[in-house]
Amino acid sequence: MKRNWFQRLLLSYLPVLILIACLFIFISIVQLKELSSKEATKSSRMYLQNLMTSMDVSLKSIDNLMVESIARNNKFISFAGMENDPEFILELTRLLQSLTASHPFIDSAYVYRSGDDSIVSNETKLIIDQFADREYVRQSLEAYGGSSWSEPRKFKIWNEWSSIGNDEKTVISMARGIPLQGKRIALLVVNVRISVIHDFLRDNGTSEINDIAVLDSRGEALFEQSGQAVRGKIRLQSDYTGWTYHSGLKTRGLYSITNYITSGWFLFGFLGLLSAIGWIVYIARKNYKPIETMMSRIEKYNLANKEHPIQGLPADELSYIDYTLSSIMEATQDYEHQTKENQSYRRLQLFKELMEEDSPVNREEWEAELAALGLNEWGTASIAIVEIDKYMEFISTYSRKDQGLFKYILRKVVEETAKTGGLIIWQEWMTNHRLCVLYLYEGRPLQAESAAVAHMEQVRQWLQENLKMTVTVGIGNAADSPEAIPQSYELAARALDYKSALGSNRLIGHWEIELLSHDDLFIYLQYVRTIAQAFRVGNDGWQEQLRLLFEGLRGLLLPKEEINGILTYMNYYFYREMMELPPEYQELWNREFGAPWSESMENLETLDELEAFYLNALSACARKMEAIRESKGNHGVVQQVRVYIEENFSNPDLSLSLLSDQFHMNASSLSTLFKEEFGEKFVVYLCQVRMEHAKELLRSTSLPIQEIAEKVGYLHQMSFIRAFKKMIGTTPGDYRKVHQ
Repeated sequence: MKRNWFQRLLLSYLPVLILIACLFIFISIVQLKELSSKEATKSSRMYLQNLMTSMDVSLKSIDNLMVESIARNNKFISFAGMENDPEFILELTRLLQSLTASHPFIDSAYVYRSGDDSIVSNETKLIIDQFADREYVRQSLEAYGGSSWSEPRKFKIWNEWSSIGNDEKTVISMARGIPLQGKRIALLVVNVRISVIHDFLRDNGTSEINDIAVLDSRGEALFEQSGQAVRGKIRLQSDYTGWTYHSGLKTRGLYSITNYITSGWFLFGFLGLLSAIGWIVYIARKNYKPIETMMSRIEKYNLANKEHPIQGLPADELSYIDYTLSSIMEATQDYEHQTKENQSYRRLQLFKELMEEDSPVNREEWEAELAALGLNEWGTASIAIVEIDKYMEFISTYSRKDQGLFKYILRKVVEETAKTGGLIIWQEWMTNHRLCVLYLYEGRPLQAESAAVAHMEQVRQWLQENLKMTVTVGIGNAADSPEAIPQSYELAARALDYKSALGSNRLIGHWEIELLSHDDLFIYLQYVRTIAQAFRVGNDGWQEQLRLLFEGLRGLLLPKEEINGILTYMNYYFYREMMELPPEYQELWNREFGAPWSESMENLETLDELEAFYLNALSACARKMEAIRESKGNHGVVQQVRVYIEENFSNPDLSLSLLSDQFHMNASSLSTLFKEEFGEKFVVYLCQVRMEHAKELLRSTSLPIQEIAEKVGYLHQMSFIRAFKKMIGTTPGDYRKVHQ
């Protein structure tokens, strides 16, 4: 039978193997075609890149020719200086004709001077009113910054009222100021005819493999090889002209697809696939009967002989499969039974039920566990939670095997020291980094807390002295019944929440946090906005204010979640202030503070570590921001303006107009410089300076509101109150009540 079954399987699936091999051949051909297509695409990209480079080089050579002509030939400077001698004009016309003839792309050239609106071209001399291209001249003369090629436009010499005939052409133009540096008093304009560019692209961009199209920066076609829009996968954009170059492989349309589908290899592969699917379905249906018989036998055997598995070697393949399935099912049942009976699992579940207030405790299991621990009756209990310090650093430093070893040592230290002290404990890992220890006392009063404190201090010291690992322990209150254990666990866990404020590698008892009050938190939150604003404008006072903020947080003894909330609040204010600055400052902030904070926040556990991180990261960022400011030419002037504002903020007449007179600058330019340097308008900055001084006077003096308003530059009390409430969010009187 063994030989017969082997032959049946071989004859059943050998045709499928042959058909699948044919299918693989078909797939290989398709993949070869795809590879060929990718290589063609790569070649097309290189071809398109060369075409774009050739066009850019040609246009750049014209630009360089213009710059060289202006720099080396003094006739252009003389023309700009109002030279009108007829002989000179004739020489200038010849010079323009020479410039036009020097490059095959150049169609025409002319020079314009603003002194008398005269224009000399390579053909004639005329005035601006006769010139049809006067609008482009005015736009180019008023343009600020560098020169660039224009969009395709219509060009002709004489205007529509002139009796002289001239042809209108479509060109792109480049205008260069004369002189090259400084204010433009004249222009040299060179026109390149679009038809010349089209001929260049046609001669150099026509391909039998690819369809190529070139679009200007407005998306309008400059050249289309096939006479229709091309939107292929390949798209390049010139940084010099802004033109977009498109390329796509030529296709043969529906005929190509039909020809490919009806090809011999495609039909062969497709028919092979259909045959394989049909054969597999047929064989599966035919061979399902033995499998069905086997499953029926398994079911019957399990019903009749639950405790007697099949023994001995199988007679053939089907019997072996039957025997194997039976063994697997029995092994699975044994495993499930053993899992349910696992003592450690049951102990952990019971332990977690004890710690959870909403989970009812099974009294029978609880009494059995007490008996196993050596207790005849319930007395007093307390909870201690041991937390591994810097757990993220711990898991990144040690391998999983080493982590398990450290945790095993921790459990053994707790267990052995408890035995030495005559303590009865029950310990379980509640999370990956927290070991919960339940202390049990039989017939004793409330001595659980002191015994737990002494024991945990012994454990902490041993770990510190013998291992490179420290722990922080939260101690809960004494519990006089099983129902009170969740409360003790909650207090121990809450004590660990204050590790950021109280420090790590120590014991934190519930009695240390029960009487804490956070009524002064609002006062310290006022520092956040001031710190962020001072940091943004480069005021060194932000460092001292940051130290005061962390000193206040230490005094408040806040839990970690509240500290995280305050730091998130402060990070938001810093982010909002930095978004007011130019993009280079925003990128610097994200690189120097945002990214390091995201990487380090999980490892910073105490306020000392957090303060050190903020001071180091913000100081580094501030130094680089100052370097950016100093690299700008007007940094010194803006700093002088800021110092002047700090010294004269009490002057009611302080304004941009006054500052512009004081520093001999245009008010609009001064406002722009101020915005670029500090990220906000002058009026907002002045209001912030005045409000900071007003807050100081409200906190430290008992002066009337009117007098304070006058001292910070407001003539009318109501104007001061409105500005203060808009900026601070409360009235001066209410602010004084809270902070005095």
